[in-house]
Order: sequence, then structure tokens, then C-alpha cells
Amino acid sequence: ECKAPRPLLSVVPDAPPLVGIMDAAPAMGMKAAGSDATIAERDQYEKNVRMFHEFLNSNRSKWEKTLDTELANHRYRIPVELKDLRQAEEGLERKILQQPVKYLLAWEEALMTFLKDVNEKACKQLKQPLKLDIQGSFGRNHVTPRGMNCTQLHQLMKVEGIVTKSGLTAPKLLQSMHVRKNQEDGHVEQRDHRDATSFVQSSAAGAMPSHDSEGNELALEIGLSVYKDYQKFLIQEAPENSPPGQIPRSIDVICEGDLADKTKPGDRVQVTGVYKPFPVTNGDFTTGIWPARLIATSVSLLKDMTEAPFVSDDVKNIKNIAAREDAFELLSRSFAPSICGHEKVKAGLLLQMIGGTEKNLPNGTHLRGDINVLLVGDPSCGKSQMLRFVMNIAPLAISTTGRGSSGVGLTAAMIKEPGSREFTLEAGAMVLADRGFICIDEFDKMGLNDRVAIHEAMEQQCVTIAKAGMHVTLNARCSVVAAANPIYGNFDPSLDLAKNIGMPDSLLSRFDLVFVVRDLTTEEIDRKIATQVLRQAQMRLSGVGGRRGVEHMHSNILERRQEVDLRKTQEATEVYVKGVPGADGQEAKQVLTVDFLRKYLRYCRRLTPKLSEEAQTAVADKYCDMRMRFQSGFDDLMNPNAENKKPRLAVTTRTLEALIRLSTAHAKLKLRKDEVLPEDVNEAYKLMLIAREEEAPESAATEAPGAPGDDAGAPAADASQGTKRTRDVAFEGQTGEAGGISATRFKSLQTLVGRTFASLDEPQLSRGELLETINAGLLTGEPAFSEGEFSTGLDRLEEENKIMTVAETGAVIFVG
Repeated sequence: ECKAPRPLLSVVPDAPPLVGIMDAAPAMGMKAAGSDATIAERDQYEKNVRMFHEFLNSNRSKWEKTLDTELANHRYRIPVELKDLRQAEEGLERKILQQPVKYLLAWEEALMTFLKDVNEKACKQLKQPLKLDIQGSFGRNHVTPRGMNCTQLHQLMKVEGIVTKSGLTAPKLLQSMHVRKNQEDGHVEQRDHRDATSFVQSSAAGAMPSHDSEGNELALEIGLSVYKDYQKFLIQEAPENSPPGQIPRSIDVICEGDLADKTKPGDRVQVTGVYKPFPVTNGDFTTGIWPARLIATSVSLLKDMTEAPFVSDDVKNIKNIAAREDAFELLSRSFAPSICGHEKVKAGLLLQMIGGTEKNLPNGTHLRGDINVLLVGDPSCGKSQMLRFVMNIAPLAISTTGRGSSGVGLTAAMIKEPGSREFTLEAGAMVLADRGFICIDEFDKMGLNDRVAIHEAMEQQCVTIAKAGMHVTLNARCSVVAAANPIYGNFDPSLDLAKNIGMPDSLLSRFDLVFVVRDLTTEEIDRKIATQVLRQAQMRLSGVGGRRGVEHMHSNILERRQEVDLRKTQEATEVYVKGVPGADGQEAKQVLTVDFLRKYLRYCRRLTPKLSEEAQTAVADKYCDMRMRFQSGFDDLMNPNAENKKPRLAVTTRTLEALIRLSTAHAKLKLRKDEVLPEDVNEAYKLMLIAREEEAPESAATEAPGAPGDDAGAPAADASQGTKRTRDVAFEGQTGEAGGISATRFKSLQTLVGRTFASLDEPQLSRGELLETINAGLLTGEPAFSEGEFSTGLDRLEEENKIMTVAETGAVIFVG
């Protein structure tokens, strides 16, 4: 118990009588004033208890039902709406926000009394006391960590942010029990250890009695003492809400009881609590700078972000764009329009912004829907600018660099608190970018060990930590877009693609698209780039609406939502950019505005189409074709004994999943709600081939871009034509004589026979139908099988027990 301070006269016994009388009078007055203040506080406390008890009894049936529901679900935080308090007493909602400590403890005591009246059995079965959860519109008290300052001290605040650091949950002493040492007479003394986190100012908190009133020595009985869970974590303003160029603000949160261990790093939370200072009492002097923390009374997860809504005209314009035949080309051209060329790279990044469909199977398997893209190319090709455009257009994006990031900085780290033995878990960039994008520039400058650390996060989309006695799995469901230079800085024409990139297959297979961005030195390309740069330098941009990214942000949530509400009354977003001059005085091609492109992508992400049966067959065929194309290649087929075979990027099962994700993203781009069509698969297939510097199928040659500056430019086209002539020459002499078949042609026939029976799903086929189907499936430039080759090949397959022929009908049965 708190005792009144001793009179000053007793402190200075040797002082003159006059001084003692003069000092004693104020001390006695202070004591009387202190007792009066204590009585007044007690009267106010009891008044608040009676007032809230009357408030509960005014709507007894509602509160009885609320208490039964919360206790049945093992929830001990009873929600109370501010609007209900306003109806009970005008201005009461502002009083609770301004002076929460004055009301919360009294109201919680009244709540326990009310529960005892209505359900005494439930009251006896309580494992912990009931608490109040104040809900409703907090107005100016609803802020981000940037909006927390000294004017909000001792007020009830609602703070939104993202958890960046989380400490371990530990038991905290709430009430200690003491017994007489060396005596077993049953005497027990208790001490209350509630401190500022319990909204009680107790100077005796933490003090352990050594002797009782009779002078007997006391010992702490640990088993009988009462404890509660205690945890501290740090919330930081969300990356999309922090102004660029400024350090993100953060605030410490203290959770006790049932609120402990409800969050983990990377979670977006909304914390309601009392903002209190914690003075440092050590020493006779102080700097006056004390840490302030938020004592949580409620913790809830946030899943939605404030974004501009759609209006009817926006939806109409989006559907009109999707209905155009050149919708994919138009949207790709509108992606980073300030960068010249690289149309297919922009198309890949556009599909990445839309993403595939995430799948969580009943057996617990998680199939990611996020698309990862790697840009490898010469310096000064616009790779970093494309990453910046992704950051500008994405709702949530975090940027980092390879040299400035470590493996634990990208995933998660265990940090030991200075001055203590406690460990805290701190989230890395990929965890903070959950459900967003992470842009990694200078990816090739990252250390090998650090690069390996992100393997799990890129494929399983989670980060597993097993350190310092803590085993935690954090979500890292983000799309990775990385930019890197070749192994020697520039592409070496004498080396193949795999050696130029210089990264292991275990990492490259996790990227759905690996684009090669080359600095082609031709007069046409150089003149086009120079024209576009000069045209942009001549444009006069107005300052209105020219804010970059998220420069204008509010620390007050109410102001931000009011700004969003104002947008609802505005007109539809402008669709096309106006006043863009064309090259050499020609009419410029249409380009979408950034704001409209943002809305279009957000509209597409909501769709979840599934693969149709035709699309599934097309995906299987394209995957088999890529396996044969990249694992063997034409040069290998023609010359199996060649020493310098052309190494290619590996095609694995992840490539098959990437093809499905890209096909789904293209279907979502075309606003297909139900099914993914074969044409979506073809577009994704062409994009993957061009990204790997392979020749696209001849059926799509007219659609493949030939614009200067693209990765598949004119020099590549010339090289491909030369390759075709080489293939034709190489195939000559390989077709076999009338009565035989070469080893290479037999291997090709065996592959095509197996693929034909698998795709048609038929147990047997006639010889003529089988030959026609096989010749139709030959690669470009490969001569058709003659009747003699076909007969000889079937005889050899029958000898190897791969097929059976029916003598009466001539049908072919596939054995396997």
C-alpha cells in the first residue's frame, strides 16, 4: 500500500524551530491536499463504475448475449462501440479518447460486476479478467506511426502499420506470493506488481518484501504467484504510405495477456491502445527525453489497402480496351513508354504485374501465382528504369540492391537486444513486401550465400527461421523482379547465353522469364533512341498532378480516406495520353495513362480463370516441345558427336508451371473470367521462347516483333534465317535411303510416335493416320518421313517392343 510522505520536519531534525515550523506547515497542507485528492479520485472512480453499470443495464439483453457469445469463443475482450457511448451520454466518446485510464479500469470493474449478476457460473470459470475493446471511429486519433507525437500522450490511439520486429513472449509477474522461511504455519502474504502497463501508478511495483510485520523472514513462492504473458513488437508505417526520401517512422507496442503472440513480422495490423511515456528514474538527473510506447488494448490484422475506386466509365473503358485485338500490344507499349524498344521485356513485366492464380490444394500444397522476372543485359539499356516503373505502378513495392542487401536482410533475422539476453525476430524486405513486389537491382553483385538465402522465399513463398530457440515461418508471397549485368559486364558474343548469365540453374529455374536486354549497335536503333530522348527533353510538363509515386501522404488515416472519398465524385480516369508527338512528325501511337493502366491491372487481378481442356493439351504439347528444343536442339540432332554443343537454359517442371502462370495472366489481361484458351498458351509460349533467345514458331512469325531495340531485333532475324538454311542443308543426306532410316531420324520418329498417342489418347491408329499426324508435328525445316523410312522405323520400334502392328488391318498399337 502507498503511504503518505513523511513531514519535512522529521527529515531536518536539527533545524531551528522557526524553520521547522515554516517547513512543517506546507508539508501538513500537502498531506491534507493529497488525502483530499485521493478521496476525490476514489469518488470519481466509483461514479464511473456506477455510470457504466447503468449503461450495461439499460440494454441488458443485448449485453447478456454479447458476453455469452464472446466467452463461448474464448474471447475476453468485450467490444464497445463509441457511438453507443455517445447515445448514452453526449461527449462521452471524446472523454474516453482523451482520458482512457480514468474510465477503462472503472468500466472493467463494472463489467465484471455485471457478469457476476447475469451469469455467476461463467464468472467463476473465468481464467482471466474481462477487458474492454473500444471500437468505432477514432477521428484524429486514428493515425500511422508518423502521426504519433507528444500531443497524443495519455490518449487512446488507433495506429496502423506493418510489424517489422517481434520479441519473444515471456511470463510477467502480476502478483507474488510470499511464505515464512523455515516455517510451515500456512502464513501467506501477497504483493501486487501492476505497473504502468496496467494503467496503475504503483510505486511499490517490483518491490519484494523480505520480512513480514512481525519480523519473520519471507521467501517467494513461485508456484503460487500469478503471471501473465508479455510481448513487445515494433510497428512501422507501411512502405506505400511512407514519403520517399524519409526514414519510415516506427513505434513500440506492448502486448499483455491474450494479445501476446497474435502477430508476426510482416503482418499489417491495426493496434488500439494508450500512448504512455515511460520515465527513466535512475539517477538524480534526467535529460527529459523518455521513451513512449503504446499499451495495446486491441490488435487486429489488416488485409485491405486504401485505393481509388472504380467508376462506371472506368469499367466501360477497361472492357473496351480488352476487346481490342491489339490490347496486349497497347498495354505493353504503355508500360514504361519513356524507354525505347524492348517490347517483349515490357510485355513480360506487364504479365508479371497481373500475375497468375494462387492455388492452395487440400493436401496442403501451395502453388504460387506470383511471376518472377530477371532482366540480364548490357549497361545503359533501361533495366533500372523498368524496375522504377514497376515500383511506381505497383500498389506495394519495395526496392533494394544486390550489394546493399544481405540474405537475412532480404528474408528475416534474429537480433539480440542490446543489454539483455532476449532475441527479437526482424522481418526482411521480402517479408515486408508480402502480397506485393520486390525490385532487386544489381542482382549479380549479390554474394553467393546471400543469393541462396532467397531460394525458399522465391518458390515456397515463405521464410523459415530456426534460430535461438525460435522456429517461425513467415509469409513472403511477393513477385521478384531483378536486374543484372552479364558475368563480364557486357555480353560476350563468343560465349553462349548460359555462360554469359553466369548464374546456377537452381536460381534461374525460379525465374519464370529470363530476358536478355542487349545494346545493339545499328544506325537505325541508335537514331530511334536519340529521337525519343530528344523528344522527351522537348516536352513541357505541368506541375499539376506531377507528383512522383507516394510523395503526398497523410499520417492521419481519416485525412487519407477523406481524400479517397473525394475521388469518388470525380470523373473517370483519362484513358489515353494526349499531346505526345510522333517520330519525325508522324502520328504517335496510342499510349495509356499511368493512372488508367494502374486501374486496368487492378481490375484484371480480381479474375481467376481456369485452364480449359484445349488449353491443358496445348500446355502439355508446348512443354514437350520446349524440353526437346532446349535439351537436344537441332544442332545436336544433326551432329550427335559434336564437341561444342549449344548450351541452353534448363527446362524443368518449374518451366511448365511458369507457362501456366503466364497463360493465366494473359487470359486475365483479356478479361476472361472462366477459362484460359489455347491462344493464351501460344502467347505465353512465344514470350518464353523469345526471352530465351530462341526462334518463335513460324505460325507466329508475323506477330513476333521486329522493331529495333527489341531483344529479337533484325540481327537476330538474320541469324535465324541463316540457321534455317543450315538446317535444310544439314537435313540433306539424313533422310535415309528407300529401305533404311538414320539414327537421328529414328530417334525423332520414336519421340513423335509417343507424343502422338499421348495427345490423341487413342490405343491404336491406322498407319496412314499415324504418318500424317507425325509429319504434321515435325519442326520447321525438318523434311517429312517417307513411306520407306516410316515402315523401317515402325519395324525397329516393334522389335524394341514399343509398338505392335495388326497384320489384318495394318493398325498400330502403342505399347509404351
